Amino acid sequence: MFIVFGLLLIGYGIFSYIKNNNNPKLDESLAAPTLTETVKAVNGDEVVVKGEAKGFNKAQVFIDNELVGTTKINKDGKFELIHKIADEGKYIVSVSAIKGFFRKLVTPKSDPIIVSVDRTAPELAKINYSKEVGTETFAVVGEGEPGSTVVVKRGTDIYETEIGSDGKFVIKDISLRDEGTNVFSVVLKDEAGNSKEVEEKVSVIYAKESSVNGNAIIDSDLPVAAGELELALSILKDAKIMSLLGVLALIAFVTSSGVVIAKKNRI
Repeated sequence: MFIVFGLLLIGYGIFSYIKNNNNPKLDESLAAPTLTETVKAVNGDEVVVKGEAKGFNKAQVFIDNELVGTTKINKDGKFELIHKIADEGKYIVSVSAIKGFFRKLVTPKSDPIIVSVDRTAPELAKINYSKEVGTETFAVVGEGEPGSTVVVKRGTDIYETEIGSDGKFVIKDISLRDEGTNVFSVVLKDEAGNSKEVEEKVSVIYAKESSVNGNAIIDSDLPVAAGELELALSILKDAKIMSLLGVLALIAFVTSSGVVIAKKNRI
């Protein structure tokens, strides 16, 4: 009889342990884990969830609000879980932490982060620059994937910038080492680690006798030659001067007319 009763107690203890292990009690007062060490953009087939939850035993990892795995937390409070991802896209990642043995408690979920799985290299939509310049530097402008980085390089000379949210970029003051033809390669990189070299090279002829200012190109709709730019500014300047002279002449005429009228009235 005592043996049967003991077995029942053992069985109940095992059942309670399994039930409590699978359904830990939520304690809103516990601090949620952090996910600051998780990389937010990847180009592979795995998402590595890393974070910290000091004083806890295990971390539960949720992707798109679905529990995908549980991992141990080490003595330093760090944890890591690798999860396979089949498709490209953006995924919501959050984590909770568990502590206790017979009476398990779980924290609220952490603030979610968005992890982007991107296996596609960025594309360059457009690039524009002066093909022949008379200056020792030049600029390139263009369009591409927002947030990606454009790299223009020749040997150890490397120039780069991030493409803006509007999809446009400008790199100025690219040095031309030699007179004649200078060839540069262009590479695009994104946050996930994808990269692609543009097939067509940037080829610029440096000719000292040229009147073209290589850095004057800001947009494909604007003049690139120094002569053209100066002419445009000169026209604007002359127009403003002529307008100002016209206004002054009108004021002088009105003033002189008023003086004449006043003299006549006194006579």
